[in-house]
Amino acid sequence: MVARSLALPSSGPLRRIAAGTLVSAIGNGAWYTSWAIFLTRSIGLSPAEVGLGMTIAGACGVAAATPLGWIADRLGAREMFAGLLGLQGVTAGAYALVHGMASFLIVSCLAQVAGGGTGGPRNALVLGLSDGEEQLETLGRLRAISHIGWALGAVVGAAVISVATQPAYLGLLALNGGSYLVYALLVVTVPRVSTPLTRRARGGMRVVRDAPYMSLAGLMGVLALCWAMLSSGLPLWVTLHTHAPRAISAVVVLISSLGIAAFQVRVSRGITAPRAAATGTLLSGCALAASCLLFALSAGGSGLAVIVVMLVAAGLHITGELLFVASSWGLSVPLMPPDAPGEYQGVFATGEAVALMAAPALMTTLIAGWGQPGWLVLAAIFLVPGLAALPVTRWALRTRPSPVG
Repeated sequence: MVARSLALPSSGPLRRIAAGTLVSAIGNGAWYTSWAIFLTRSIGLSPAEVGLGMTIAGACGVAAATPLGWIADRLGAREMFAGLLGLQGVTAGAYALVHGMASFLIVSCLAQVAGGGTGGPRNALVLGLSDGEEQLETLGRLRAISHIGWALGAVVGAAVISVATQPAYLGLLALNGGSYLVYALLVVTVPRVSTPLTRRARGGMRVVRDAPYMSLAGLMGVLALCWAMLSSGLPLWVTLHTHAPRAISAVVVLISSLGIAAFQVRVSRGITAPRAAATGTLLSGCALAASCLLFALSAGGSGLAVIVVMLVAAGLHITGELLFVASSWGLSVPLMPPDAPGEYQGVFATGEAVALMAAPALMTTLIAGWGQPGWLVLAAIFLVPGLAALPVTRWALRTRPSPVG
């Protein structure tokens, strides 16, 4: 199943995009496994400085996503995506030059602007290189490939942490930066994707005036909290509120990565139109809420029973995440105008980035601080976009200039 999902796209350009996705995901996985240790132990920043700097940098990334997508529609998705990948490669290596808070802020802000801005141009490029019937499946296949890359990179990151020497950290930065540069070089070799700009599209950003589309981007951004739920919420919960083995949170993340790699393509095939995507969003919110309730039941638990509960909750989480991602594409792609793919895809990336920027504080407050009641609040949060998706999607369909399935 995993091997089938990871089969490279048939066309040459998309094969190069897939190869770049895998390479950069390996570098990214290594970095995000070890960046906190690197910044505090090797650079010498305090946890508070790292937290403040990443928050400021995250805000810069959020602010840049939609405008950079708008620019990509005018300069070209390939050119913009390659340029942002190149900037990510340079800034990844520039962490070697960080020696204090000021330089950390400069590098991290540039890195987050580049990273936050890639969503719109990347999706616009992939959609432009894909046939209409294969567009969402291609996005799903690339996501499956990226999950395998992140898992492989996490192994490298764990090795760097265990060695914890300056050469090892420099090697980590070289790997991450080099992976972005390789991806950028691969992107430059694919055909240029041109956007047929209409007179209306040549003006300012119109997505900000598309209220139903903006609303859907915000709703799907809320569901993006499911990513932080496993990466930050669950480890805190296991450590502070259960007697389960601490390694169980890592096991859940591994199972999730394999599940996404195995099933994302298949789920994406079944959700290609807005009405189906709205239903998928409802099911996603319900599945994620149910997983929160099960995690809450593990409070104070120990032994085999709590492990079984957590694994069942992980299965529900995987289901919810698969449906969320496929539904996000099923809404964002068919409902966007063909002459503004970068701008419109960029606003969906912005919605996700806002949620992820708020996620650490939210997970710390709800899961670590409130315990069981926090899981209940998080479950309710996931239900909101699920319940709202159907009426907002109907609103969006009524405002499109031509019928959308």
